Amino acid sequence: MIQFKFTCNPEVFAGKNSFEKLGEVSKKLNGSQAFVVIDKFLSEKTDIKEKTIRLLEQQNIKAVIYDQICSEPTTDIGNECVAIARKHNCDLVIGIGGGSALDTAKAVAGLIKNMGSIEDYQGIDKLRFPSVAKIMIPTTAGTGSEVTFTAVFIRAKEKKKGGINSKYLYPEAAILDPLLTVSLPKSVTASTGMDAFCHAIESYLSKKASFITKPVSMTAMKLIWENLPLAFENGQDIEAREKMLYASFLAGLGLANAGVTAVHSLSYPLGGLFGISHGTGNAVLLPYVLQSSLPETQRSMEELGFFLTGKKIQAEEFISELKEFEKSLGIPQSLKELGISEGSIEQLVEGAMLVKVPLENHPVCLSKQDIIKIYQSAL
Repeated sequence: MIQFKFTCNPEVFAGKNSFEKLGEVSKKLNGSQAFVVIDKFLSEKTDIKEKTIRLLEQQNIKAVIYDQICSEPTTDIGNECVAIARKHNCDLVIGIGGGSALDTAKAVAGLIKNMGSIEDYQGIDKLRFPSVAKIMIPTTAGTGSEVTFTAVFIRAKEKKKGGINSKYLYPEAAILDPLLTVSLPKSVTASTGMDAFCHAIESYLSKKASFITKPVSMTAMKLIWENLPLAFENGQDIEAREKMLYASFLAGLGLANAGVTAVHSLSYPLGGLFGISHGTGNAVLLPYVLQSSLPETQRSMEELGFFLTGKKIQAEEFISELKEFEKSLGIPQSLKELGISEGSIEQLVEGAMLVKVPLENHPVCLSKQDIIKIYQSAL
């Protein structure tokens, strides 16, 4: 008998202008005092903050705005947000922005009723009580945070990244409006898009992948392969932007159910030690991790190669095509291009080996020496 578990929690509102439903969705979740986390870039360069306040006021919901979130949030920033939300007795949390804003919002929702700090809950299933209701509105097509149970923060003093992982962090609602993504710079479109691709291919290869998660991951990959170049070249291509949001959501769904693999373990210390964005770190390392996993993953790589390119190609050829795909998007081709030197490898390896769950999900058992070789190749 086949046994499996599949979770898809948020109620999803998708399509052009779906952001206009924010007030209605907030009221449906019985919100009266909303803590709203908005990406700093969006707050400064668009009118999204004013729109948010207006939509909430139409439903008699007060808004407490925090709009200083940048990439790779620290636990200090997370704790500052938690303190503000607790002070105002917020009963709803809304995240608007990229993965950093959404992760921060999810963590705040979780800690309003769970006392203590972000650091106290980094790990697995440490939240004792359910969170307040939360709505996630991604403005990048990348992290899939609107459908996952994780919120990641850097512990600045230790230069390490760690996630709060809890069933209580699954969002109640998600709004996927492609019009919110058109202002993304090309570099962010590329790095976040490749982050979603990593989620999709890693969840496809994961030991936890099943007959129900694999089609989800494959569909995400196909959408990204076909639409990321279009969105990259023309940010105003609404159809491509819309399909990328769907792809990111599906990749997050694959991640939430099957998990990610070694790419994420090796990428985490790049963010913690050097502040390299999560999507860029994943993208740079992906081909090298895939290469190191051969020949065990040969068949899967060839199946994906045919599915994405329409050609019967060998696994090595598919990895080469993936490198060219990333190159066309302006993704760095090596760690050296990111300013990483040979002398940093020992620290990187130590950090990667601490991110155990993705390593355990990886289709091939990687030793410390294997991880060293991957970093060396990626240099």
